[in-house]
Amino acid sequence: MKASRSVPSLAMLRAFEAFGRAGGIRKAAQLLKVDHAVVSRHLSALEAFVGTGLIDRSNGTRSLTPDGVEYHRRISAAFQDISNATLMLRKRHDQQLLIWCSPGLAYHWLSPRLVDFSLAHPDIAFELRPMDYAPDMSINEADADIRYVRHNADTVPPKDCRWIELAAPPIYPVASPAFAESIAGKLRDAQDLQSMRLLHEESDLEWRLWFETQGVRLPDSTMAGPRLWHAHVLLDAAMSGQGIALANDFLARNERLSGQLVALQPTETPFKPASIGSYRFTARTDRWHSNALARFRNWLIREAKE
Repeated sequence: MKASRSVPSLAMLRAFEAFGRAGGIRKAAQLLKVDHAVVSRHLSALEAFVGTGLIDRSNGTRSLTPDGVEYHRRISAAFQDISNATLMLRKRHDQQLLIWCSPGLAYHWLSPRLVDFSLAHPDIAFELRPMDYAPDMSINEADADIRYVRHNADTVPPKDCRWIELAAPPIYPVASPAFAESIAGKLRDAQDLQSMRLLHEESDLEWRLWFETQGVRLPDSTMAGPRLWHAHVLLDAAMSGQGIALANDFLARNERLSGQLVALQPTETPFKPASIGSYRFTARTDRWHSNALARFRNWLIREAKE
């Protein structure tokens, strides 16, 4: 046989707690943002449930009975415990961050800097997850996402999300010093790059967009050269002398400073500055101003500017 329910509904208890706190049905209704008749029905249902009078209606003021005073004290304490437990859990979650990031940026730029963020914010537990694709923010798959978005792509943020642009860095061709030496004198302008060994990520689109900024028309056929899919694999291939890659300072600055890569320069017509996309920080709108996420976002903006 099914046991009878021993706990009143939450709606009854909320109405009673609000009534005792506010001192009247209409004031309780205002607190709960419901019609006063709803509160009145919940109070009557609660009294029927517990089998005793909780409200003295004889004097027209509708004050609590002695049983009502004692019950309200204990119900209020229970609601406070629930509130405190919820606040503690939310604060704990607020100090944890799961950030998705495109693999190339995570490997070359973000990961080496995270130690500085951790030292400045030791109370925040941080998890970085390099991913090829963006998270599903509608199911809280991540707290935020950092990704490279081409200028010609759809610029509408995901539903219930907002984003900011961190940087739109110029891109430029890079190669190993040995490869650059092997083409010395052969690179007079952007047109000459077409006949050289070009390295691609998942497609030839970035090279096509770059050539477009240089005013170079390309045939419709697919451009030759290996597809390496990830920016860090692409740059590793360039550093080992396998060909010419497109890069920016977020991906290749350290490698250029160390001499592992050189930015190619034509001997006759200089390359035009070219920006074909930007790095964007995306997060759910309802999490945008949470403490940990706001601190990470502000730190990220400062790092990107530097």
